[in-house]
Amino acid sequence: MNERTKSVLKTVLAAIFFIICVALVVLGQKNVGPQGLLVMLLGLAGLILLLYLYNRQFK
Repeated sequence: MNERTKSVLKTVLAAIFFIICVALVVLGQKNVGPQGLLVMLLGLAGLILLLYLYNRQFK
């Protein structure tokens, strides 16, 4: 697997993970209570992880 293929694969996986995390935040917001809060925090943790991985490249 060459570098371009790896780069495209990483980008596609990051985009899919981003969509899943945003969906978790939205779905968690619809559920009132501790379960909804936990789902939203899980989605937020995923978004922060993606932001960390992106910013780590430019350190």
